[in-house]
Amino acid sequence: MLVGTIIRDLLTETKVVLVIKRTKRSKKYKKTITSTKKYLVSDKDNRFRIGSKILIKSCSPISKRKSWFIVSMA
Repeated sequence: MLVGTIIRDLLTETKVVLVIKRTKRSKKYKKTITSTKKYLVSDKDNRFRIGSKILIKSCSPISKRKSWFIVSMA
């Protein structure tokens, strides 16, 4: 299970969720580096909006790129 934030909801029954994988600090430049990944997530009820923090879980493939669904609000 992953925690992410919805960044796009233009598609019907599909949301784009941004998940922050890890953050680390550069040794040389002392800057914080963040690794992120976007997931296509199924939302059949269309009840979540942009900015919502949600908990997602993997499932069997629903389409070519969509194999995650929303469990609950985080």
